[in-house]
This record gives sequence, C-alpha cells and structure tokens, in this order.
Amino acid sequence: MTDAQQPARHPATIMAEVMDEIDTARALMARDEVFDGAQALRVALRRLRSGLTLFSPMLPGEHNKALLEDARWLTIEVTRLRDLYLLWQDTLTPARAALPDNAALLALEERVLARLASERVGLRATLEGARVDAMLKHGHEMDDPAFWRVAAQSRERLAALCHETLEARLNQALKHGESLKRLDPQTRDSFRKSLRRLKATAEFSQILFASKKTKAFLKMLKKLLDSMIAARDASAVRDRLQELMREMEVGSAEHHIAHELIKAKEAGVGLDHKRLQRMWRATEALPLY
Repeated sequence: MTDAQQPARHPATIMAEVMDEIDTARALMARDEVFDGAQALRVALRRLRSGLTLFSPMLPGEHNKALLEDARWLTIEVTRLRDLYLLWQDTLTPARAALPDNAALLALEERVLARLASERVGLRATLEGARVDAMLKHGHEMDDPAFWRVAAQSRERLAALCHETLEARLNQALKHGESLKRLDPQTRDSFRKSLRRLKATAEFSQILFASKKTKAFLKMLKKLLDSMIAARDASAVRDRLQELMREMEVGSAEHHIAHELIKAKEAGVGLDHKRLQRMWRATEALPLY
C-alpha cells in the first residue's frame, strides 16, 4: 500500500488520545478540581461515544456495545454534577446577590449545595470503582492498531466511512433544523444535539483527512453551536431544578422560587430564530469535504 493510500493517521492514535483525555480528567477529579474535571470528562466521554459510533465498522464485533453503554452511563453521572455546579454558580449565586434576604432562595441554595456535596462524593467513588476501571481498560484496547480491523489501514475505506457518516449526520441536522421557528426547549435541544454529533464526526474526519472544506464547515458550525450555549445552560438548569422540585412541597415558597428561576433562565436565553436560521443556512450551504 502506498503512502498516498494511507490515512493521515490511524484511528487507533485518535482514540488513544481520547482515552488519555478521559484519564487526565479522572485525575483532575481526584485532585479536587471537580468542576474542571467534570467538564473535561464530559467532553472526553462525548468524543469517545462519537468515535465509537463512527469507527464501529473498523472495530472487532462486540467491542463497542459494552463500552458505549458504560460511556453513556458515566456521561449521565458526570453531567449531573457539572450541571449542579452550573446551577449554583451561574444562577443561584447571582440570584442570592440580588436577593440576599430571601429565605426561600437561601433554602434552595442550601439544598443545591447539599446535593452537590453528595454528588461529588458519589462520583469520586464511582470513578475509583471497578466499572470505570474495566471501561478504561476496555477503551485502551483501541490504542493498539493491531486491535483494529484491517480496513482501518485503508484510506479509501476510512474516507468512505467518514463521508457517509457526515452525510447522515447532516441530514439528521437538516431535519431538526426545519423547525427552527419552534424554539421550545425540546425542539431546541434536539437541534443542538444533532449539530453536536455532526461537529464531532467532522472533527474526526478532519483529523484523518485534513480538508480546507471541512475546516471551513467546522468553523461555521462552531459559531452556530456557540450561539446556543446559553440555551444549553438553560436546559441544564431547568433539568436540575425540576429534579430538586420533586423533593419539595408543591406550593411552598422554595418550590415557587425554583419555578421562577426556570422561567427567568429560559427568558434570558434570547435566541433569535431568524439569526439562527441565517447561520444554519450559511453552514449547510458549505461543502462537508
């Protein structure tokens, strides 16, 4: 096989880097860098899941199933802690500064801080547990190029896989993008998640086959996703507060103020569907590769 037929990099090296990112984030959590570690671990686990999905035809038969399941499970655990920090730092802290004497808000903050402490201890124990150890060991099997199918050495096969997956991800995003005018949280989250999956696939493709077209597409896609960060954070705050509200007495002052914080966070998102549509049209008009 000539150099011209070889991919820029073997997928094994890419997935080894992803696993190293997970190891580093896990170590951050152990050193009490909890928020930074949780955020880094969440991103790395998302990359792991995207890579496993993209490269599944290149990996041994049943390799992905258990690893994907464990990665999804751990992502949920990590995201819950990360989002509690987000709720406390970006929503409750400024609210308490504005209303320092509000008893219901103080009670809510105490509840969040107690949940944070509990989740932090629980996640640390989880990260030191046998299931995570087994997941990491399983994931690091991909470090060795010999673990992969022979097809992973073929530039042509890898390019076809990346391009087919990119097209599928783009079509999924296009479907969700048709309803941009309905900026309700569920529709918005579905669109954002489809964009995120498209971005992850494009990033892996760009690592394997450096392309000016893919680079330009990614640049526009990142701008669109960056414009939706506030929406993502509002959804995270809503989900965590709704979990906590199930523990409160309906009609209580604490329950009421939690509900008001959700409404205020959603109202502050300020998404302009016309602006989003323009950005999305500019992105989808670009060639993928």
